[in-house]
Amino acid sequence: MLTERSVLAPGAIEARARNLRGEHVAEPPITEPARPHYAPTSERSLRPVDAAAAFGVGERVRAKSMSVPGHTRTRLPGYIRGHTGVVDIVQPAHVLPDTNAHFLGENPQHVYTVRFDSRGVWGPDAEPFALTVEMYESYLETTA
Repeated sequence: MLTERSVLAPGAIEARARNLRGEHVAEPPITEPARPHYAPTSERSLRPVDAAAAFGVGERVRAKSMSVPGHTRTRLPGYIRGHTGVVDIVQPAHVLPDTNAHFLGENPQHVYTVRFDSRGVWGPDAEPFALTVEMYESYLETTA
């Protein structure tokens, strides 16, 4: 993403890696970043949304099994994907970092505190405890 947005020039990563190995390689000059015009609509991440929350407290939900390339494409932990939990708290809407970090818009969504049983996530031999995860609305689906 850094080279796509011209934060680093093509070849800069390779040159820096070679310099770290003790080679003396000139790094390409720093270029002007190519990023779309972006002005946040507020100082913080809270945003109003017109839609009501899709899920309510006490509702059983499933974390979607999302396979998204890149480490910053989603804030949904891999070990939760596909597992079922219960909504404990409906949080206010926040900017979705998945889209915002890639200049694809703020896409504000409700955030939910979802409680999972450790044995449902890691199997019957896991130590029994409740695990809570804050999850954006687009990460969740209803259970059948």
